Amino acid sequence: MKAKEIEDISFEEVFEVEKYGTYYSENKFWKKVQRVAKKVGATVMRPVLQLYYLLHDPHVSLQHKAYIIGALGYFILPIDLIPESILSVIGFTDDIAVMGFVLKLLKESITPEINTKVNAKIQELLQTDKI
Repeated sequence: MKAKEIEDISFEEVFEVEKYGTYYSENKFWKKVQRVAKKVGATVMRPVLQLYYLLHDPHVSLQHKAYIIGALGYFILPIDLIPESILSVIGFTDDIAVMGFVLKLLKESITPEINTKVNAKIQELLQTDKI
């Protein structure tokens, strides 16, 4: 089954993701990653880092990058529907849902090089040989 094209997604769905883009910054992103990586592990960090590296891929369109920035902004957002501070890993469920939505659109753009970068960064963050 082919992934949805951007044009096939309703304006409401797009707006919901894109509106969180104002919360994204490189500095806030890496602070949040450093703070939560060991707590949530590779399962949560993988989509976060895939989106980050897709954001920096010159082959990804600006329209897709707007979605990525929105999803990463939601990840950074200090107020969530399900607070991470109260429910630990379960608190990232809404973040994963938003990132999963965007990754589904961009799955064909995830190259082996991006996955190699993601795996290396996860190993670095978790200081482990296994991921």
